[in-house]
Amino acid sequence: MFQDTSLSKDLNEDFKRHITATTPLQVEFSIQVLSTRSWPFQQGPQFCLPVEFVQSQSRFTTFYNKKHSGRKLTWLYNKSKGEIVTHCFKNRYTIQASMFQMAILLQFNDTTSRTMADLTDSTLLPKEVLQQVTQILVKNRLLICDEDDIEDNNTLTLNTAYKNKKLRVNINVPMKMEVKEEQDSTHKHVEEDRKLLIQAAIVRIMKMRKELNHQNLLAEVLSQLSTRFKAKVPIIKKCIDILIEKEYLERVDGQKDTYRYLA
Repeated sequence: MFQDTSLSKDLNEDFKRHITATTPLQVEFSIQVLSTRSWPFQQGPQFCLPVEFVQSQSRFTTFYNKKHSGRKLTWLYNKSKGEIVTHCFKNRYTIQASMFQMAILLQFNDTTSRTMADLTDSTLLPKEVLQQVTQILVKNRLLICDEDDIEDNNTLTLNTAYKNKKLRVNINVPMKMEVKEEQDSTHKHVEEDRKLLIQAAIVRIMKMRKELNHQNLLAEVLSQLSTRFKAKVPIIKKCIDILIEKEYLERVDGQKDTYRYLA
């Protein structure tokens, strides 16, 4: 993970030198390129990248493909964020926002009102995601909705009277859906890590004992791992079966629920 972060820093510097030597981008742009093996992020919902960012994405993709042939970039827009500088309010604000939030706010560059249907067509975001994003923008008083509940036929209007004591405003808060997905992903990887620890404990015990019945093996595994986490018996049983399939263990013929270690 730390290596990916360091390599991304070098990659950004190389890309900046590249665009400086050719044609500068219209927006400031930086990226983190992370290995899927170390960073198991889930692909986000369907999304149409705003035209303001298409050139940056296209040029970086071309640059990266020339530098690393055979690799494929998967863009995680749901993990992207940026800053928008406003010119439509009395004061000039810097809005720190998610990519989805920026995509919606940019739709008000040439008009002060948009329907939810317009925003759906321009962003391609699923209804439940678009509703959550627009609710955050309405809650932060950047947009005004003509109804309390945001639906497809509602109109959203830019709040040109927007005021904030802070000139730098962060509205990039996680959506309920993102929090749940992150929690599910974290739980899944914790469970996978624990399975590996359980398997390692079983192998250590069986290597020392050579033969052991099921109940005693369970007791020793639970004891060994008690200082780290409380192992679940059904998971330990699954790990025993996995190790039998991998030929680390075998069941002893004629002896019920007894295992033998295979060197």
